[in-house]
Amino acid sequence: MIEINTQNLDKAIAKARQTKPLIKVIQFRRYSVTNKITGATYTVKFSKIGGKKLAECDCAATKVCYHIGAAIGIHIVLAANTVNA
Repeated sequence: MIEINTQNLDKAIAKARQTKPLIKVIQFRRYSVTNKITGATYTVKFSKIGGKKLAECDCAATKVCYHIGAAIGIHIVLAANTVNA
């Protein structure tokens, strides 16, 4: 798990905007991110432990990847709707 914050998400979100991957909700906090060109699919998971926001992707990257950057937007909207429901 990687701790996520605005500093380490900036590049990941920018790359996600360029690649425009397909994102599917598997369940709350778990998303499938597919590269439309290569067809490669990865699973992204989010969690919150002790106030720390964490993310995990099953791709080969060892830092915040664009898969996390792609899924975070949908996750934020779903999390906000869950809290406000």
